[in-house]
Amino acid sequence: MARKEFKLKNGMHVLLEENHNAKVVSFTALVNVGSVDETDDEAGICHVIEHMLFKGTPKRPEGTIAMEVEAAGGDMNAYTSLDQTVYYINMATRFAAKGLEILADAVMNPLFDSEELKRESEVILEEIRREQDNPSRMAAEYLFQHAYKVHNYRRPIIGYPKTVKSFTHQDLTSFHRRWYTPKNISFIVVGDFNTKKMLSDIEKAFEGFEGDEIPSRISKPEPRQSSPRIIVKEMNVQSTYLSMGFHIPNFVSADTPVLDLLSHILGGTDSSRLEQVVKEKKRLAHAIHCSAYTPKHPGLFYVGAMVSDSNAAKTINAISQEVGKLKTNFVASDELARAKINMRSNEIYEKETVGGQGAKIASFIASSGEASFERTYYQRMAEVTPEDISEAAKKYLNFSSATTVLIVPKKSKWTKNKSQIKSALSSKKTIPLKKSCDKSEPRQIMLKNGAKLIVREIKNIPVVSICSAALGGIRSETRAKNGVSAMLARTLTKGTRERKALRIARDIEKIAGSIDGFCGKNTFGVRCEFLSEYVYDGFELFADVLTHPSFEPEEVANEKQILLKAIKDQEDNLSSLAFAKFLQTLYPRHPYGLRSIGMEKSVKSLTRNDLIAHHREMTKASGTVIAVVGDVCTDEIEALANEYLCDMSLGKPKNLALKSDPRPKSPRLCTIKKDDKQQAHIVMGFQGTRFSNRDKYAMTVLNNILSGQGGRLFRVLRDQMSLAYAVSSVNQEGVEPGYFAVYIGTDPSKIDISVDAMKTELIKVCEKKITKEELSRAKQYLVGTYDLELQRYGAIANMYCFYELYHLGLKEIDKYPERIMSVTAEEVLAAAKRYIDIDNYTMAIVKP
Repeated sequence: MARKEFKLKNGMHVLLEENHNAKVVSFTALVNVGSVDETDDEAGICHVIEHMLFKGTPKRPEGTIAMEVEAAGGDMNAYTSLDQTVYYINMATRFAAKGLEILADAVMNPLFDSEELKRESEVILEEIRREQDNPSRMAAEYLFQHAYKVHNYRRPIIGYPKTVKSFTHQDLTSFHRRWYTPKNISFIVVGDFNTKKMLSDIEKAFEGFEGDEIPSRISKPEPRQSSPRIIVKEMNVQSTYLSMGFHIPNFVSADTPVLDLLSHILGGTDSSRLEQVVKEKKRLAHAIHCSAYTPKHPGLFYVGAMVSDSNAAKTINAISQEVGKLKTNFVASDELARAKINMRSNEIYEKETVGGQGAKIASFIASSGEASFERTYYQRMAEVTPEDISEAAKKYLNFSSATTVLIVPKKSKWTKNKSQIKSALSSKKTIPLKKSCDKSEPRQIMLKNGAKLIVREIKNIPVVSICSAALGGIRSETRAKNGVSAMLARTLTKGTRERKALRIARDIEKIAGSIDGFCGKNTFGVRCEFLSEYVYDGFELFADVLTHPSFEPEEVANEKQILLKAIKDQEDNLSSLAFAKFLQTLYPRHPYGLRSIGMEKSVKSLTRNDLIAHHREMTKASGTVIAVVGDVCTDEIEALANEYLCDMSLGKPKNLALKSDPRPKSPRLCTIKKDDKQQAHIVMGFQGTRFSNRDKYAMTVLNNILSGQGGRLFRVLRDQMSLAYAVSSVNQEGVEPGYFAVYIGTDPSKIDISVDAMKTELIKVCEKKITKEELSRAKQYLVGTYDLELQRYGAIANMYCFYELYHLGLKEIDKYPERIMSVTAEEVLAAAKRYIDIDNYTMAIVKP
């Protein structure tokens, strides 16, 4: 059904779009105020209000909003950007009235309790510290700080410690009163509802909501930048992080679609010029990408890269050369056509979820002032020519007026030698079409080679998702060969008998899709997605990648270097490092204790023959499950599968019957020290459940009760004690016993109190039954978010593969909600006692 727009009597803009593909509804409140509208003394106040809005109203005390949403099986969140603040709630249709009531109440009547503000300010300060440990985030922050000297885009959205600490109840109330007025809000609803009734419900929900006129905007225009700006900052990092910015116009400019296509061609995909030349051919960058950021005010064309410190100047020079080629030579028509197909495909993929549609509409309204600008944008994009791309590169990508930021390791030569940086700145087979089928239930087929094929037809949107999986992953590795699965997953798309890596990248772009190998703790496989009009090309490409990888020596060597660099860079991701050390300590012998991407020694020893042998073992037809979900005909897919998968490896797959590690009989502690960091990261946990054990449902419910915005850990450790920005629990099942763990990132001075608080909350769930309200909220949330997840065809395909491999059966996809809803408080208590042995925990701490 077409969109309908209304203006309420109080001036609030309402946009309604019915979508009955799934029984879900998305509510979005777009407030047209962001960090750009703050004064220097108010820096970060929009973000603080975003944190505080869901913290309570006169009708709903602190903590109850999150619990009400989760009790209705909903998902709520918010985000602040330069130009807008957005709040949304997604939930099942049957709870739509509750979702509308909660969001309206929060937007109109936030409490901004002073004590809660103090606690939340501590949480935001932890968030700031977390960002200060992230070199990529700091590179972006420094870029905006120095590219904008006058305009308010120069300040970080999150604000500064000084300003965040200064905010009072009165400050938030005053700012909210000025900006959260009906005329400054767009309320967007997408999903399964009746427009007439929904409009009436919105009018009632916002009855009595009044406000003043929208205040004047305060940001000054940015003067033209006429010379290069080079900023070098030292951090305790392994690589150098490069960010480059060029000034470009705002979103409504006629040049914006041209710049978006330019960024896509230059560095937006695996087949882009920077990816292929700077990363793959010249081997200068470990990662490289670019994008055109065009908000409400003039934005930045951004180029980012992660490089070895010695290659920083060479990388900048190589980027400059590729930009120069775009200025002097027109892009090929097929290259431009591929970019347009992939940019337009976003329209289709965003329609998979009502939340995605709501977010897209909010984005267009915030940036252009009207949702209908979407049509103008894509019409302009369709008319872009190769000449337009060249002219845009000449007009905007001038290195003589670029801002360049380098985050470098300690004692880098670039700290005192910017002259070299400144110098670098200057210088197929088809099967006949059959009549479409109308089946909607999954159909399981045994292929001629012994592989299992699962097909489910869903024709809401023209998309096809394929997942192929087999038991393997980390479970199939030894310490000596740790990382072979990750290497295999990375190299599958780097060449086949018929295709080089670049051709694979281009072929998947032509069908507006994606294809990647994956490996986890228990499985290995390939995922592929594309538009259904290209089903024959898409399936043939998927089959070629799965069955005929060539493992070209040059590609293997390159991917090995990238993986070795990723292993080294893991040292900079402290939360991931903490989890890796936790698993290594919990599983001293079982493969679950191995690193997901391997260790330096084991990866260095891997050879091309190791990959060939591991691929042959992991793709035995009789051990492989292939799930195809989307706009397809089952008979056609069966024919394609038998045709293109006929030469998969035969024989029985390797028997991976592994012996479990015994549960710890005493506490185990692993402590790692990292210099010049701001936060400590703590993981405490225990061995958990198996896929085959019904305790997993009770543990899933318990995990939700502890985690999430309405969970005990969040409410106690974050909201009440202000110990952290990030605190959560994790429940991971396995073929052998998985794990249950609690994580917190906190100030190093708070380690002891954080550990004690974690233990206290774990002891509570082992000693006393959870409340009826907690149980109901957790179950409704799990079932509600499960429904939201099943909007995506890729998620359904993944579940079919995994459920079949773990011997749970295809009906598990429908039975899972029933089994979650049947969990009792007694079962949760029994499971907690069974798996949480507080006297024999395993803990990993990474700290300064």
